Formats: sequence, structure tokens, C-alpha cells
Amino acid sequence: MLGRRKKRNKLPGRLLVVAVLVICLVVICVRYSNMKKEKELAVTTAINSANELSQGYFYEEALQVLADSGYEAEEKILAVQQEIETQQATLTEYDGEFYHVFFHSLVVYPELAFDGDYKAEGYDMWMTTVSEFQAMLPQLYERDFILYPMNLIQKDQPVMLPAGKKPLIISIDDVNYYDYMEGDGFAERLVVDENGEIVCEVVTPEGKAELSYNGDVMPILDQFVKEHPDFSFRGAKGVVAVTGYEGAFGYNFIKAEGEEKQKLMDEATKVATALKNTGWLIACHSYTHNDYFKDGTVSNENLHYDTNRFKERIYEVVLQPDIYISPFGYHLHEGDERLMYLKNMGYDYFCPVSTAMRTLYTKEGVVISERFNLDRYNMRNQKKFINETFFDVDSVYYKN
Repeated sequence: MLGRRKKRNKLPGRLLVVAVLVICLVVICVRYSNMKKEKELAVTTAINSANELSQGYFYEEALQVLADSGYEAEEKILAVQQEIETQQATLTEYDGEFYHVFFHSLVVYPELAFDGDYKAEGYDMWMTTVSEFQAMLPQLYERDFILYPMNLIQKDQPVMLPAGKKPLIISIDDVNYYDYMEGDGFAERLVVDENGEIVCEVVTPEGKAELSYNGDVMPILDQFVKEHPDFSFRGAKGVVAVTGYEGAFGYNFIKAEGEEKQKLMDEATKVATALKNTGWLIACHSYTHNDYFKDGTVSNENLHYDTNRFKERIYEVVLQPDIYISPFGYHLHEGDERLMYLKNMGYDYFCPVSTAMRTLYTKEGVVISERFNLDRYNMRNQKKFINETFFDVDSVYYKN
């Protein structure tokens, strides 16, 4: 009897062992399943990040993401790595011309800009509307233009692009939102949203202030590049040029004082920082935009006065630009002491206006990048050239 009892008592112990083994097995299976899911998620995340980077031609960065994933030997990772390396190998040296076009701040509400007052004629000549700019972009994209960073244009520096692509530089003059433009259908200022992106503050024809992502070139182009990342080489957007006599980006800190002055300067710097962080470059467009620049005969004295004013009052606020966009598009040529002066003041790029859109490398070490204005005047008077080079004018032009 005693022996039987001992035999019976072993059964619960065996059940306990079995239960523990089952629990361990379940834990191992769950852990394995979780590890498998984590691995799949990590591989998918790395692949998605690498593909997103490669779409904007950040090939080295994309390959680094795959290498840092911890799963670089995985078949899926290796396949994506090979695909990106193949894409990178297709880059070819571009030996054609650069295309540099420029705009002024866009007309948001044509009914306010083209209202027949004394400013309407000027707006109708030198400005472009939001709808016109939006209509240009898909055609530029379809004609194989690709946004290219001006600060990568250097003498003897090869330009590597996908075959058939043509480098495009877009610059915008007078991004100041001057007092004289108030109430004429333009944006009022640039603002940084909660995601660090540029948005425009506009006032509707009804007098309501609101934020808009369609208020000027910058947010419109930002959105287009998001939708078409292959339109931008390594995140390039364009060049934003400011004068100084009314501050920058809609923040007129020049006449302000004390805390108000500092607050406006800080807001302008916040905008400049957001622009740079999202692929934009910033340029000096002179301080005064004075009439003495008009015919290209600006004296050394006036140029020094103007450039020093910019240096003293706005240069640091807009993060020390090294691009000089000439007011009224005046030219300076190799050997001109004024060009050397600008170089010594920190400007490595000089951008005048010319339909030829030549890129010249001077002995002073300055890159001259000539620009063509895609405004309403040229859409009327240079229609054939624009049709052949950039887009179909009739499908773009706003008829007021």
C-alpha cells in the first residue's frame, strides 16, 4: 500500500514538468515570433528609408542606412542595396549649360494686383501669379529639368546627374514683402509651421488673415518636391534673395527698437534657418536696391556703402549668405575691382540677368550665374524662347 501511494504521487509532479515545458515552449515561440516581427519591421523600415533617400539622389546616405540596419546580410536588404548601387552608377557627367530662372514674390490674388491703380502695370510686367507658377512646374518636370544646388557649382567640379536631366536653378528676388505691396494680393510674410516648414501669411480680399501653403514660390515648390522627389538633386530647392532696408521675409526690424527689434530679428532668423534646413539658399540682393545700380555704373563708393549696410544690419540675421544677386540685374565682369570687392566681402556667386543664362568662372574666384526672368513681361515678349526651352506659355499664362 505504501508503495502504491508513492507511485501515485509521481503523477502531479510529471504534470507540473510537462506544464513548465509547455509554458517554456510557448514563451520561446512568442519570443521567436516577436523577434521575427521586429526583424521584419527593421528590415522594412530600413528599405523604406533607403528608397526615399535614393529617390532624391542621396545614394551614399541610402546605402549607409542599409549598412546600419543590422540586417545588411538579409536577402531583401542586399537586393535593395544592389538596386541603389545600380542607380548610382547611372549618374553621368553633365557637360551642358545651367538654366537659371528667377521670379519675384508671386501674386496670390490677381484681382487685387491687377486692379488698375498706379502699381498694376508694374505687377503685370515683373510679377508672376501663383496659378502661373503652379502650371509651370509639371512642364519643367516633364522636360527633364532637375533642381540643382547653386553652391555645388564650382570650377572644375564635375556635375553628375541622371542621363538626360538638365540642372535648373530657381531664385526669387525681394522676398521682403515691402510695405508698398500691402493690400495688393501678395503674401504678408513667411512663417515657420510646427513641422519646421515654410508657410505664408496672407490676407484674403475679404481682409481675413490666414496661413497658406500656396502663397509664394517657397511653399509651393516644397510641396511639389515632396510629390516628385526626383525633381530635386539632393534636396535642392532654390535661392531666396533679400534686400535689407525693410528687414527680411516680412519682418521689418530696421526701424524697430529694443525688445520689439530683437523679436522681429529672431523671427527672421527662424525663417532663414527653416529655409536652409529645407534645401533653400539665401542671397544678398543689396541693402537699398537703389537706382544707382540700374545701369551697372554703380560707383565703388556706393557699392561699398550699400554692401556694408547689409553686412552691418542684416547679414547675420539671414545666416551669412555667400550669393549676391544684383539689383536690376546689372553685370560685373572679370577683372572689375567691384567684383573683387564683393568676393572679399564673402560673396562667391554673382547673379546678373541675361537670356543667355551663361555660367562663368572668373579669375577672382567668383562664379557668375546669369538669370532669366519668367515673369509676365517675358511670357509675352519672349514667348518663342520660353515655349522652346521651358514650357508652353499659352497653357500657363493668366489672362486678367
